[in-house]
Amino acid sequence: MPDVDGIPRADESDSTSDHSLADPPRDPLGRCVGRVSRFFDQVWARTPHHYRDVDSTHFADVLSLDAIDALLAPGGLRAPALRLVRGGKAIPSSSYTVSQTTAGTRVDDAIDSDAVLRAFAGGATVVLQGIHRFLPSVQRFCAGIERSIGHPVQANAYLTPAGGERGLGVHHDTHDVFVLQLFGTKRWRLYAVETEHPVASYPASRRHPQPGDPTSTHELSAGDCLYLPRGVPHDAESLETGALHLTLGVRSPTWLDVMQRVFATAHEHPELRAPLPVAYADDSSAFEAATAQMLACVSKWLTSRDPGEIARREIARRVAPAVDRRGRLTRLAHASPIAPTTPLERIGPRWTLSLDQAQATLSAPHRRMRLRFPARVAPALRVLVDASLFCAEDLREFLDSSGALVLVRRLHREGLVHRTDVE
Repeated sequence: MPDVDGIPRADESDSTSDHSLADPPRDPLGRCVGRVSRFFDQVWARTPHHYRDVDSTHFADVLSLDAIDALLAPGGLRAPALRLVRGGKAIPSSSYTVSQTTAGTRVDDAIDSDAVLRAFAGGATVVLQGIHRFLPSVQRFCAGIERSIGHPVQANAYLTPAGGERGLGVHHDTHDVFVLQLFGTKRWRLYAVETEHPVASYPASRRHPQPGDPTSTHELSAGDCLYLPRGVPHDAESLETGALHLTLGVRSPTWLDVMQRVFATAHEHPELRAPLPVAYADDSSAFEAATAQMLACVSKWLTSRDPGEIARREIARRVAPAVDRRGRLTRLAHASPIAPTTPLERIGPRWTLSLDQAQATLSAPHRRMRLRFPARVAPALRVLVDASLFCAEDLREFLDSSGALVLVRRLHREGLVHRTDVE
C-alpha cells in the first residue's frame, strides 16, 4: 500500500521503519535503504523514496551537530569549503571571511566563525562542501556507499536555521542523491521531472522558476533518509527548529561519457581527418549529401570498435573507494627502515601497469594516483602487480639490492603498501 506521502514503502510489512539500528549492523548503503538488492531492483535511478527510522541517532556516528560545531569553532576552515546561502542565493564570501597569517603566509579566505554564526542567526544556511575530504567519519561512510554502488560519492552538509528558512531554491541535481537527516526536521518538496537523466551540459539551467505544484512532500526527521534520482526538482525548508542534513551525491558515469571517449579516438579514421569541401557553405544540398555519406562512414567505423576493449578501458578507469589512511603517520614515525626481508602487503585493489618506450606507469585506484618509473623497472613492477605479499628480496632477479629497496620504500612512502611486521 502507498506511504502517507504517496511513495510506496520498501517493506510493507513494517509499519514504522525501513531500517533501524536495532537491526543487525549493515554496510552504509544498507543503513540508508534497508535491503540493498530490493533498492537496486525497485528504486535506484527510478523513483524517489523516503526511508523512515524510529531511531533519531541512526546516522549520529557519521555526522552530528556537535561535529559541525567543532569544525567551525577553531576558525581553521577556508572558503569554499564553507559557504553561506539565503533564499536560494549565495552570500558573498567577503562577508564571512578574514585574512590570517600562518608561518608568514597570509591568506584572505579564512572562515570567520563569528560572522558565520551571525549569518546563521539571521537566516542563512551554512553549507560545508566536500565534507568527506576533511571529516573521516563521512569519508568512511562515502567509501562504503562507493563499494556498494561502484560510482564515486561526494558529501555536502547543510545546516539551516529554524523558521521555514530555505537554503537553495527549486533545482535538480545531475547526480543521484541520498539525503541523511541528522538533526531537526526538514520539509522536502518534490516536483515533476522535466528532463530524464540530465547531465551538466543538458539542459544548461538547473533552475525551475515555475515548477508548478509539488508532486509529493516529505518531512524528514533525524534518522530518516530520502533518495532522489538525478533530475528530480526539489527544495527544502526547516520547520520549528534548525535542521542539519548530509547530502551524498553519487556521480555516476554515463553512456554519454563512454561514447565521448570512444569518439575521442575518431582521429584514427583518415576520412574524418580530411578537410571539408572547398566552399562547402555555398551549396547546402551538396554539403548535406557529403554529410550523410560521412555519417554512414562513421557508423561503419563505430560498429567496428571492439566492445571488449572499450569495456576493459572503462573498468580500468573506475576509481576504487579510498581506503582508511588513519594511523599511517604514527606507524611511519615508529617504524624502522625497510630492510630487504621486511614483509610488505599491497593496500587496496590490484594495481595496473602501462608501458611505453621511456617509462612505466603504475596506477593505484584506491589512491587515485599514478606513479612513473624508468622503463627498466617494469619487470619488477610486473611482479608486484601480481603479488599481494612480497619483500624487496623477491625482486633480486630484476633489480640489484639497493634498487629494490628504493622501489619498495617509495611504494611504502606513497601509501601503496604497508608493513605486516609492525602495521
